[in-house]
Amino acid sequence: MTDYANGATPFDDADLERLINENVITAGDAAESVRAAPVGPDEYNLKARWVPFTLADAYKELSPTEFLIDGLLPVPSLSIVYGGPGSLKSMLLADMAVCVASGLKWLESLPAGETIPGVTFATTQAPVLWIDFDNGRKRTHHRMRAIGRGHEVPENAPLHYLSLPDPWLDASNGTFVHRLTGYVKDAGYRLVIIDNLGLINGGTDENSGEMARVMSNLRHMAEDGNCAVIAIHHQRKGSTATSDPNIRKGDTLRGHSTIEASLDMAILIERKGRDDSITIVATKVRDFQKHEYFGALWTYEHFADVEGMLRIGRFYSKAVASGDEAINMAIMQVIKGELRGRSWTSGPDIVNLVRDRMAAKPGGKAPGINKVRGLLREMAENGQLISQGKARSLEYCLP
Repeated sequence: MTDYANGATPFDDADLERLINENVITAGDAAESVRAAPVGPDEYNLKARWVPFTLADAYKELSPTEFLIDGLLPVPSLSIVYGGPGSLKSMLLADMAVCVASGLKWLESLPAGETIPGVTFATTQAPVLWIDFDNGRKRTHHRMRAIGRGHEVPENAPLHYLSLPDPWLDASNGTFVHRLTGYVKDAGYRLVIIDNLGLINGGTDENSGEMARVMSNLRHMAEDGNCAVIAIHHQRKGSTATSDPNIRKGDTLRGHSTIEASLDMAILIERKGRDDSITIVATKVRDFQKHEYFGALWTYEHFADVEGMLRIGRFYSKAVASGDEAINMAIMQVIKGELRGRSWTSGPDIVNLVRDRMAAKPGGKAPGINKVRGLLREMAENGQLISQGKARSLEYCLP
């Protein structure tokens, strides 16, 4: 490496890129060179480079939040979708990618229908980039073909994918991520899905606080590229979140706590055995979200003459609860909806608001007072609400 400490002239960005492409140095060496280079005279000229906003900026009319997946995936945003091995998380995201690229509804109801419908999402059509560092070219080709055909999407849909690209993405390298952001902006991609986080961290120990730098670089990519970035990740080994109600599901996200802290949204995919149905659970949401959990059913056909090769595949929506459980879920959603934008609200007032809201729906019926009270206490106990006051005068608000 060049000895910058003794006054050598550092390479500029073009030189570093050329040397990486020619395999003279690695991307890691390039990052070390940039860090070791002497600071230019304007590098820390904060008066010129840190231009603060004022309340005049805050008071300007702001555009509403843009969603690629209605009520679920805003732009810009940084998210992680995680789950155990074989949880169908990559397949689910590939299904999402196809629907966004083509503007189709995501997780439509099964043609036969169900007694209790699942959740279907409207999408905003946008170009999508999938970057695979895990499954390899052949498997990625097969999956994209099967899901694209499952939705009957034409071949010119703006869904582009890379598999095992060279140079390999090092998300700990700010210069590299800056170049990737330019690549994304030039092509107009609004959704970028990376499979997976553990393979792009540049050798950073994912259980250390150094992951904050990796996540920060991905955050800059989402903000500067004005896109939604989703990284696929894994659960901790031996996780018992699905069977132990005392364990917060978000604590099963593998790696250092700075990973979850950096996110706008974390979604856990749960699958029981080899069942073709999965449950999608939002374990962390920074802002508004319509649904905390919803279900999906994987449907597929294989080629008759090629063992194990998918011919077509796609996901449909699936209800995740029935009977009393479904009613309780609906009541909890209304409770959150009524508290959104409110400060501390008394328990009796919330009960009245919820009963009125649910009775006003077509064919609606007001739930029992004691049922709503019990769900309020349950939501406060599991962290979905915050409570204050004594038993007979409890007040609640959203976290």
